[in-house]
Amino acid sequence: MEPAQGHDLVERIRQTDYQAFEDMHQQHYATLFRMAVKKTGDEDEAFDLLQEMFMEIWEKRETLHVPNTLDAWLRNRLWFKLCGYFRTRGFREKHARLFGEFLKIGQEGIPDEQEAREINIQYEAVMELVKRTIDEMPQRMKIVFLMSRDGNNSIKDIAQELELSPKTVKNQVNQAMNRIRHAVSDTSLTPAELMFMIWLINP
Repeated sequence: MEPAQGHDLVERIRQTDYQAFEDMHQQHYATLFRMAVKKTGDEDEAFDLLQEMFMEIWEKRETLHVPNTLDAWLRNRLWFKLCGYFRTRGFREKHARLFGEFLKIGQEGIPDEQEAREINIQYEAVMELVKRTIDEMPQRMKIVFLMSRDGNNSIKDIAQELELSPKTVKNQVNQAMNRIRHAVSDTSLTPAELMFMIWLINP
């Protein structure tokens, strides 16, 4: 669980306390950077992504709303930044390679140009679908689901943080995943695309 001062930092940041912002950055940057590198496969791009994310947080500091722990909230912000990163930049060769390695396609090298284009189209479709499906979830379900994607949050942790029963948390996560599976089924997306979506949202 997060140290008690997490929400104190948020309140100070809302009051334009730059030292509090620096403290938040120092406490959480290393973990977020490792996550970003794991997903992008590139340290420079992970650095740029986090710089942009923290700049946005500072620019919107007066309206910050952190419904759960600061750690979970930052991880969720990074997840949405990663969604946008892949959606806008598409599948370059290294992303196609990571995709192929994850699915264990068994092909040598990276996909050819035509295969890469097809993967890019599939990828953009699944990420847009997942983001829309999550955005349309009831607020509590959305929060529970996003917190569950954080490997540091157990069912018990989420239940304690949100003052819910563990059974309710499990039900909310299951319902959220069912919504995503249903959305995938409705648009005829393949199991491989769903696997990649799950890979991306896991820390």
